[in-house]
Amino acid sequence: MPSFSAKVYEQMNWTRKREHETAIEQILKNPESFFSLVPADHLIGNPEPIFREIKEEEAVAWKKQFGGE
Repeated sequence: MPSFSAKVYEQMNWTRKREHETAIEQILKNPESFFSLVPADHLIGNPEPIFREIKEEEAVAWKKQFGGE
């Protein structure tokens, strides 16, 4: 879901960088690096829902359409 990460970066008020793509590897190699991922004075953007609520009618229709036999 490509739009998911774009929304997260927008809400975090971050510009996507290469080191973000390898953050898990960096943390596994050096657990202390976790504490430097976000600077102490960083201000996040406006939080808002990333996913919309799925209505019961939609779930039923999708189950019928894609559920198979």
